[in-house]
Amino acid sequence: MTLKPRFLSSIAALAIAALLVPSSTRAQTVSLRMQGFLPSALSTQKAFEEFAKVVNEKSGGKLVINVLPVGGAVGVTETISAIQAGVLDGHHTCAVFHAAKEPGFGVLDTGPTFDTVEQRDRWFTDGDGVTLLRELYAQFGMHYVGNVFWQVEHIPSRKPLNGIADLKGLKIRVPPGLVSDMLSKAGAAVVNIAGGDVFTALQSGVIDAADWSSPSMNIDSGLHKVAKYSVNASHSLPACEIAVSKAKWDSIPTDLKKLFEAEVRAMSAKVKDTIVASDKAALEKLKADGVQVITWPKEEVNKLRAVTWEVQDQFAARSPMAKKIVESLRSFQKNTAR
Repeated sequence: MTLKPRFLSSIAALAIAALLVPSSTRAQTVSLRMQGFLPSALSTQKAFEEFAKVVNEKSGGKLVINVLPVGGAVGVTETISAIQAGVLDGHHTCAVFHAAKEPGFGVLDTGPTFDTVEQRDRWFTDGDGVTLLRELYAQFGMHYVGNVFWQVEHIPSRKPLNGIADLKGLKIRVPPGLVSDMLSKAGAAVVNIAGGDVFTALQSGVIDAADWSSPSMNIDSGLHKVAKYSVNASHSLPACEIAVSKAKWDSIPTDLKKLFEAEVRAMSAKVKDTIVASDKAALEKLKADGVQVITWPKEEVNKLRAVTWEVQDQFAARSPMAKKIVESLRSFQKNTAR
């Protein structure tokens, strides 16, 4: 069949018109399957689920995010491998879970390197944080989207811990990683047991203390019932984030990428408000329940910082990326110290 010139002109006009339609209108729906690092019942995971819902709605269904809780597809330390294999498209995680893959992830539990949580977060907004995290994740074919707030953690303990000297011989449950190495170097007897066994281990005296989470999450786990001291030694301050497959990120239209980034920032702000309020209430509850809250004085935190830096140096010697991150963390702390 021979096509007439007028018909061919109509086809050409339609093709040109299609090219002029905004990419977000022409593009098919982009779907992402993402896993968090906490159970569905916890507020941070709920904020992640709300983030997905808002993105779905504001994109008009063109960017659909399906959220799974921890273990929904794979273990918490296996999400990067799952993303590389196409089982997942992204994750909300804490970098330290992936230290076995790259020491650069490990040094992102900064511990007492920074003076405050706010100073740590400014490393992302005013320092090299975003640039370095994007370089770090790029090694795994992933795109780092942004930081999500996390609070300084407390140590539920059966014994009073007033300074670094009290760590000597302390039987403390700590997952493997920089914090484990740091507490061990400070003299603690580090024990690696599953999270589900911590309550019983504290209750029976198998361990004296546990590296766990912020006061509100410690209460959610019931640890205050068997550990009558809640210790803020600034020992653990992990960086948490959202990152996705680079190929998947590249498939998202520019306007929807901006929406995604804006909602990550909104999620972080919501998590911050929730955790700060929850921890304030939790500290009051701890005191009412007879738990003594101990905050280390600056001189003791500085002693622990010196030990942390020694361990950071060991991590930095294992990879160029870890070295760059450690140098940046310390430089920013020095230049912004109060």
